[in-house]
Amino acid sequence: MLECLLVGMEGGGGEEVFVRDLAENPPAGVRYTLALRHHESVAGARSRRVTEVLFNRLVHPWIWPLAGLKAYRVDRRFDLVHVHNYAHHISSPDRVAVVMSLGGGSYYHYVQAYLGWPEERIQALYRRGRTVFRTFGITNEFVNWGRLSGIFVRSEFARGFLLRMGVPVSLVEVIPPGFSVPAPPVRPLARDGFTFLFVGRDPIRKGADLVIDAIRVLRGSRVLRVRAIMVGDPSFRELSPEDGFEAHPWVKREVLYRELYPRADALLLPSRVEGYGIAPIEAMSFGIPVIASRYGALPETVLDQVTGLLVTPGDGESLRQAMTALATDARRAREMGAAGRARFEAEYTRERFHERLLAFYERALAGS
Repeated sequence: MLECLLVGMEGGGGEEVFVRDLAENPPAGVRYTLALRHHESVAGARSRRVTEVLFNRLVHPWIWPLAGLKAYRVDRRFDLVHVHNYAHHISSPDRVAVVMSLGGGSYYHYVQAYLGWPEERIQALYRRGRTVFRTFGITNEFVNWGRLSGIFVRSEFARGFLLRMGVPVSLVEVIPPGFSVPAPPVRPLARDGFTFLFVGRDPIRKGADLVIDAIRVLRGSRVLRVRAIMVGDPSFRELSPEDGFEAHPWVKREVLYRELYPRADALLLPSRVEGYGIAPIEAMSFGIPVIASRYGALPETVLDQVTGLLVTPGDGESLRQAMTALATDARRAREMGAAGRARFEAEYTRERFHERLLAFYERALAGS
């Protein structure tokens, strides 16, 4: 049995979900001890609270928005430490092997695209980060990776940021996430119109306004019978009285899986900015084609003209054309959905993720 300390973030949205899911569904032969909260010790790993507090209060403001510090002193029970997304300092009697995983498109992409920082400012931030992390012996994936035995990211898009910052090619691997396999929904060949599904908490970034405009234009033409199920933001309540929209400010994921994905004919994710995007993979698991932006890692997930259609970010006309193409060709939509389901079963199941993760762990341990 491989004993692994799994360090994540509490309150980290999808990143917390990723770590909790991994801890609850470990690969065969791996036993995780989960450490989420700052300053909280767990069996075999004592939090170095004073170190964390002093660094995060006195030093971290100088290098914000880079991640704060998590520090642990671990005992000999652990064969491996797996840290997700955090700068960290791990001390142990036998210098235990340490690996990292990163969510989305990396912190570099977050600062660049989500916060809108110019390149010069980002480079200055990482120069400060390099000085700070190396001075205090803190591991960071971009500027002080020497303590790491491996890093895995979800996409080639994210891997590219690390390689451009000088991280060795041999240290960084791409391991897409994995999910349970739902039973494919049975959809009647004859349906009353075409239903698009949008799922997203950040409506402007994810292009909800483009979806809303597109539905109104296409319905206004009186040629296409289309509608949209809008999930994820309180502002969607305003759409409820309007024909063509079904609004869900938010739903539990099991409701999304049980009720909404099976009713959809296609998923829409016309994001202006996107690091990775889980919804397209979920849609493919249900045999649904995806219309997504040609941005970030989305072209790695959605194969254009095969499992869906890629559109220009922020371009409403491009989105409407893609929606029209699927809504007027049900056979093509079904074929793309079937191709997406086959791709999901080959690349994105939990079992496939576990296979890749175990091989990554084994290589990290062999090289440590």
